[in-house]
Amino acid sequence: MCPHCPAKFRSVKWCELHEDLCGKVVERLDALDVLNFSATCGSWKSVCNRLQTKLIKSGHPTLLSSRPDHDGSRVEKSIEEGTFGLHDISDRKSFCVHSKFLQDKMWIGGKDDWLVVTGIDRCELSLVNLITGESVTLPSLDTIDDAERKENCDLENTYACELYCKRRLRRVVLCQTPSSRFGYIAIAQISVGWIAYTTEWDNAWKLLAHPTNWSDFTYHPFYMDAILYDGKIYAVEGDGTVFAWDMYSHREHPVMISAPNIIEVEEEETSDQVLYLAISPRDELMLICVHGKVPPDYKPSSRMLQSEHDWFEEISGMTVHKFLDSDGTWEQIHNIGLDQSLFVGLNYPFCGTWSGIKPNSVYVSNLAEWDVMVFDMDGAEDAVFQMQDYPVVDDVRLPDGHSMRTPMWFRPTRPSTLL
Repeated sequence: MCPHCPAKFRSVKWCELHEDLCGKVVERLDALDVLNFSATCGSWKSVCNRLQTKLIKSGHPTLLSSRPDHDGSRVEKSIEEGTFGLHDISDRKSFCVHSKFLQDKMWIGGKDDWLVVTGIDRCELSLVNLITGESVTLPSLDTIDDAERKENCDLENTYACELYCKRRLRRVVLCQTPSSRFGYIAIAQISVGWIAYTTEWDNAWKLLAHPTNWSDFTYHPFYMDAILYDGKIYAVEGDGTVFAWDMYSHREHPVMISAPNIIEVEEEETSDQVLYLAISPRDELMLICVHGKVPPDYKPSSRMLQSEHDWFEEISGMTVHKFLDSDGTWEQIHNIGLDQSLFVGLNYPFCGTWSGIKPNSVYVSNLAEWDVMVFDMDGAEDAVFQMQDYPVVDDVRLPDGHSMRTPMWFRPTRPSTLL
């Protein structure tokens, strides 16, 4: 209780109020604060356990977006205020939340309850835990160790970047958080085909060597996603080719893994695909391909962070492949494994089972300007299954409003004080 609060209020045992009254109190509090104090106060924890229907569920997949807003009138204002939306997809509940760490800032990546944030006008990277309030500053991108680097990296967003800027930061993949006993590991994807990484023990970003072609000339692929797996950094380019670097030999050229045989639904100029990397519940490297149609003329996204995921005007389906380390090839699979579901997008991918979540499904955030698309790998029709695709589940837009912040998966957890 605040020390400036009158003594008669400080002495009240609020958690002993009738459950309905407690519920009214909790509803007026910030949803993330409730998670925090329920872990630090035993009495409030028992109250919160009785009021689970009114709370965000710890550890459950939750969607971050702009604050719930139906007409877009307060979306820009919420950027200044640091307000945003949290959406519990299992119970279809939405919360409006505030954080000083997101005032005039945006997220460009994240893992679990840690976000990678940067300023709207300046590329100043930091890691923020919205639950505990911890913050860690990342090295400046000016530290990238490349002799050819002459310009600062700008941020690829709707407001702060120039369209013809030579080098732009597209996203930061947070592979390990500061909560890990091994410290954080982050990968930066930069628009000129650069992949750089940093760890808690570095004071700089290390640029990974570019791949070489059959003539031994280096080239700069357009990377769509990156991931850390078994001590190596993997990145996938637009045609499905994957490159692998040993973290401890970052100046060596990567090993190239040929793309899987991805079947395209229609051979048209308007067809395109986006790719994601993930780790299966059985600890296998997976490649997820979502394909669809793009408009003939590019239309800028309304999201703060623009990407190739905004190109689509229609989604056709999805295929999933796992990497066979024994022979270096890919095999198409028809389930994630162990009846778990996979969550991909701007976040670091994760799998699991939760009540209210479709098993053996892939949940993709920020696709074709939809907040969420769900691909049910058990519900394929015969015709679609023959094309080795999975259909899009109906009714997939969760928050019914405009989101300027890029929707991303988030897993809020309680501090471990009482858990």
